[in-house]
Amino acid sequence: MSKITRIAFQLLILTVLIPLSSCAIVTVNIYFPAEEVREAYKSLEEELLKSPEEPAPENAPQKETPKGQPQSLRNYPDKPQLESRRIVLLKRRFDLVVGTPAWAQGDIASQITSEIRKMPDVLQAFRSRGKRLGSINNLLSQGKVGEGNKGLLVKRGNLAGQETADFSAENSDRQVIIKGMATAIVKINNLDMTPENINRVLPQAAEQFAQVRRDEAQPGSDIQLPDGSWSNK
Repeated sequence: MSKITRIAFQLLILTVLIPLSSCAIVTVNIYFPAEEVREAYKSLEEELLKSPEEPAPENAPQKETPKGQPQSLRNYPDKPQLESRRIVLLKRRFDLVVGTPAWAQGDIASQITSEIRKMPDVLQAFRSRGKRLGSINNLLSQGKVGEGNKGLLVKRGNLAGQETADFSAENSDRQVIIKGMATAIVKINNLDMTPENINRVLPQAAEQFAQVRRDEAQPGSDIQLPDGSWSNK
């Protein structure tokens, strides 16, 4: 290698290393805000899931979304739901903590509902569910379907033609809503909107939707508990 070539090579190495020396890769752990997700589901259902037989009264006062506990008092799982590796520019004085637990700050339930209101397909899924609410409630009261622990209806008996159509359409809309929730969680945490990140949040989004459906189920409905067993509410 000639002297000129060696000098050029050294300059190239310095050009690469100097910027890297002022950066650090920080791993941020993202925890799933289960309580706030349930609050958001309930708020959206109160707003959008109205039975045609029971329209909301005119000039009815707006019901506030429950605030719940302050963010610092929330209970989060031991393990993070997501990890985000971010390149951070370092300055003369800095504090660097690797593996710090993190989550979106502020009124998370409101942030979630705000993001979901920007998703036309999710809003339409809520409204479509409202139009068949009476039919689905009948299926639940007759024990023909039950509320599964993954957020979807589960067949518990024989369904007729229109009942099968309603069952399939309801589960399709629920899947759109659950995916929208997972997408909103990724978005408010400023993570990359990749299928991998959304799919990692999807199971928790489904479990919390299932919890809301169990809570809201009418007495006599079949509900599946988190451990997979069935109970009659």
